[in-house]
Amino acid sequence: MHRAGAGALPGGFHGNRYWLPLYRPDDGRMCWTSGHRAVRDLGVSGPLGGRARRMARRGRGGLGKRLPALPEHADESLRPGRGAVVADLSRKEMSPLRKDTAKRIGEMTGRRDGNLGGAGLPEVGPWSHLIRTDQSRAHALVMKRSILAAIILILSVGGCSDLTSPMSTDGTVTKPETYPWIVTNPEAHGLSTAALQAALSYAFQPGNQTGAVLVIRNGQTIAESYAQNRQSTDLVTSWSVAKSFTSALVGAALEDSILESLEQRASYFLTYWLDDPIKSQITMDHLMTLRSGLIRLEGSDLYNAEDQLQVSLDRQVLGDPGEQLYTYSNADVMLISGVIETATGRSAQSYLDEQISGPIGFQGEWWTDGVGSTLGYCCLDATPRDFARFGILYAQDGVWEGEQVIPRDWVLASTAPARSGTYAYYWWPMQQGGFAAIGIHGQLIAIFPALDLVLLRFSEYTRWGDGSTVRVGGNYHGTQEPENFDIGTFVSLALGAVQN
Repeated sequence: MHRAGAGALPGGFHGNRYWLPLYRPDDGRMCWTSGHRAVRDLGVSGPLGGRARRMARRGRGGLGKRLPALPEHADESLRPGRGAVVADLSRKEMSPLRKDTAKRIGEMTGRRDGNLGGAGLPEVGPWSHLIRTDQSRAHALVMKRSILAAIILILSVGGCSDLTSPMSTDGTVTKPETYPWIVTNPEAHGLSTAALQAALSYAFQPGNQTGAVLVIRNGQTIAESYAQNRQSTDLVTSWSVAKSFTSALVGAALEDSILESLEQRASYFLTYWLDDPIKSQITMDHLMTLRSGLIRLEGSDLYNAEDQLQVSLDRQVLGDPGEQLYTYSNADVMLISGVIETATGRSAQSYLDEQISGPIGFQGEWWTDGVGSTLGYCCLDATPRDFARFGILYAQDGVWEGEQVIPRDWVLASTAPARSGTYAYYWWPMQQGGFAAIGIHGQLIAIFPALDLVLLRFSEYTRWGDGSTVRVGGNYHGTQEPENFDIGTFVSLALGAVQN
């Protein structure tokens, strides 16, 4: 059990603040949380030998190798400053992931010049105000002038005011740190100390419930601050940031050929749908782009269900699969995690540990429902530094210490704007070629590969119950809604610190 901090409230409703992870950001209703640990032998490897098979295939020139320069007939890069994905359709044999990537480059971007400007805002979803794909570097430079003018005012507000806040000494270090978490001089990495301080001061304003902020550039920790009652070894929770981890697992399963392609029907694994003429047509792509055509579950119907996968399967049909972006649906993502667990024969937690956590040193606890199904749409608990590892991994196109942990093809494809020009495969696009994993109450991993910059912000976090991550009985976890924190403002302040 982690410290609740001053003024902590028990689970439930308190005025207009929600301490249960049930809040649905797009309509103000309640709806979040859970994780699931599948009832399977966690020691059993995947059907293809898992990571060992992947690494062997990479040695034979598989997707793990960095791709060559674009041939003349290939589409351009998906984002400025991120290199390019080879769409060489002349290959006689292409992996499932390469086929999907080659097929969908044009669909995702709608153009060949790599310019995402004017791609538009999301049709639905809680984070449309964050998507500024048309902002230029010049705009950021202009913004810095106004930011610097406001620094004195912002710094006068209470909260953590140092780039490195002192850590309390009463916590227990749960694991050795192998990554060099050494805070370096911002100016040495092209960042304005004053402007960066303004971003941190904004995040830690009283009432914003900020527990931790990390800023990383060029692989170096530039700023790391915690609330006065928090330290680096305290857990935070992801909320919908976990969707991006689920996306990464889909990429790993495609590379391993555990999944054939995103056009594969989900009913191949979710056999409960086989006899339904409409649901049996829903593909992985429909679920990954939230176009299943199934109704969104209301309020706490998903979160409080003992078997959240079954509740997600039983939803009413709203329209034809793939016809349009129907809703920001946690249940669609829940189905993807169910596919992953059925296809791999193991829990999403176990597959994550093998494919990603082990190589990068990430340690997390994923919440499950009452029957052991991982809640792939939310509720992954880890330290801020562990979440930073995931951000650094994506900032480096899936490479960690020279190893291609996540296929570069998938990093590029999954973070590019989807058909609507907005929400990608469980990633939100941002300005300057960036993308973000975002959760309710301001949980954030924002990644700007062209700037080699990673921004993280997490809320103060509390668990209740028996300490487990199984969402049954009195087991809850929660964060408070911040009074005056806006992700867009925080990101703009942080980007305003970039000098070169």
